[in-house]
Amino acid sequence: MQHLPTKNAPIVDYTGKPIINQTKHFAVIDYDVGRSDLQQCADALIRLRSEYLFAQKRYDEIGYHFCNGTYYSWNMYCKGLRPAFNKNITHWTTVSASEKTHASLRKYLNIVYAYANTISLCKELKPANDFEVGAVIIVSGSPGHTCIIIDEATDANGEKLFKLAEGYMPAQSIYILSNPYEESINPWYHLHKGELVTASCDFISYELKKFE
Repeated sequence: MQHLPTKNAPIVDYTGKPIINQTKHFAVIDYDVGRSDLQQCADALIRLRSEYLFAQKRYDEIGYHFCNGTYYSWNMYCKGLRPAFNKNITHWTTVSASEKTHASLRKYLNIVYAYANTISLCKELKPANDFEVGAVIIVSGSPGHTCIIIDEATDANGEKLFKLAEGYMPAQSIYILSNPYEESINPWYHLHKGELVTASCDFISYELKKFE
C-alpha cells in the first residue's frame, strides 16, 4: 500500500473525461478505471486488494462476496463459472476456462463490481482496532462510502499522520486524497476516533475494518 504506482494527473471518469472536482486529490493511482460505470468506492478497495494479491501471486486468496451473500473467487472465474441471477438467487453458467492473467483478473473484477458494494464489503471485512496502514474507514449503505489508509508517518510532535486513498461515483480514477484542512501536511491527515472530515466525505458514523 505504501508503494502504489501514482501519477500527477487529473481524475477521469469511465468515459475518459476529467471530473468536475479536481481539488480532492493529491495524486492519481495508476490503475485503469475501465469503460463502464463499475469501479466505484467499494470497488476501488477491492481493486487495490486484488492488485496486491496478484502481484504476490496469491491467486487463491482473490475472492469476494456479492450483495446476496454468494462468494465468487477468481479461481471460479478462471474455471469458467459465471453468475446469473433469478430472484436474487445465484445460478451458474459455464464458459471456456481462462488463464490466470492480469487481463482475466480485470474481467473477473468487473463482475464483482457489478454485484458487490459497501454493504457486502463491510460484512466481509474484519474489525480493526485502530488507524493503521490497511485500515478501512467504511459506511455501509446505498449509497455508502469508504476509503483506506495507505501510509503512515510521525510528525515532529510524535503524532501519527495518515494518507488515504479512495474511489468514487460515477466510476473514476482511484486517487490519494488531498487535505485542504491542514495544507501544511497535505496529503497527510491527523485521524482520531469520532467524526472524520476528508476532502470528499464527512464520516460521522462509520466502522473501522481491515482485510484479513
